[in-house]
Amino acid sequence: MILHALPRAAAWALAATSLAGAALAGTAGTAAAATGGGCAGPVTKQACVTLIDDGGRGGDILFEARSDWPDAGGDCRMRLVAFDDTTGWQWERELRRCDRPLDYHYNLPNPTAGHRYRAELQILPNGKNFEFAEFVKSPVLTY
Repeated sequence: MILHALPRAAAWALAATSLAGAALAGTAGTAAAATGGGCAGPVTKQACVTLIDDGGRGGDILFEARSDWPDAGGDCRMRLVAFDDTTGWQWERELRRCDRPLDYHYNLPNPTAGHRYRAELQILPNGKNFEFAEFVKSPVLTY
């Protein structure tokens, strides 16, 4: 009888060990690898998108627009726009004067794996519409 129970006990032990290993692997953080991203544009007008690693959960996407362009003129307006090119989603800040320093940030928590994100600094020289507009686009970050 002992000879029949030994293989069965060994099989149960092996199954329990495998299930425990799978459970541990399933509870570990699902860190997504990001490729691309960074900044584009001259120092006076930049758009950036980066991954902020939070130590295991995967991180957040940070969209930024920076500008220091004192001779732009009082009519000029600009803003940061964040894009998810995969779904078409976008988020935008209010328009600000171009002749004042700009440092806009937007933090996107819980980004979606496989999506393509980018930041854009939109510059409207006449301040009202997109005629003669300039678009400074960050490199695409794939999460």
